[in-house]
Amino acid sequence: MLAIVENYLRAMSAARTDAELTRVVADVAHDLGFRSAYLIEYAGKHSAAQHVLDTDPARRSWWSDYFASDLRPSPREVAESLAGESVHRFDSSRFGRGTERLYAACEAHDVVNVTTIPISHGGELVGVAGFCGEARLDRQKENALQLIAYNAFAHIRSSRGTSSGAPDISLTPREKQVLQLSAEGLTSSEIAEKLGMSARTVNQHVDNVADKLGTRNRAHTVAEIIRRGLL
Repeated sequence: MLAIVENYLRAMSAARTDAELTRVVADVAHDLGFRSAYLIEYAGKHSAAQHVLDTDPARRSWWSDYFASDLRPSPREVAESLAGESVHRFDSSRFGRGTERLYAACEAHDVVNVTTIPISHGGELVGVAGFCGEARLDRQKENALQLIAYNAFAHIRSSRGTSSGAPDISLTPREKQVLQLSAEGLTSSEIAEKLGMSARTVNQHVDNVADKLGTRNRAHTVAEIIRRGLL
């Protein structure tokens, strides 16, 4: 998985504007077989969009109209639809009776078939990354897409000064082993078996590194570790 994400994270780190970051996200989408991608940071209880990046120029002006319209599902419905899994695949089956107008709008803007990554912080949904098209991803690519999405989201927040940069840190040899295997897509149980420790200890190592970096979850932690070149 490292081979998949390193170049993208390096390019995101070098991005200085929304336009430059959008071009990196567009490359990610294209390389993984998607037509386009977007990233939405929610304002408040995800009832409005605070910040939107979209690789499709024809769709960029649509988002503000969408969030202001009666088409969008309620915040509760949005949260429920993105609960549980780290990567969700949506298609036309999500449009039930009475959602014909929503379906027509989504079809017109190519957001019917979408792979989404919920972005959470402190147990709250704070954003979502969407990749439009019918690309099929294996587990390794799903993990890579999640890392990339979290890194892009963190970059947006950092660029306007809402996320404080973590100081230079060092990792213990054990932390490096655990994070290296996490970056390769292994679960806590798989890492525990490989290193001869409990899954709880694996999670504690990940949490320790997250505390050092100020990152929000495992995906964000791995993304930041790779971005900083600490593995």
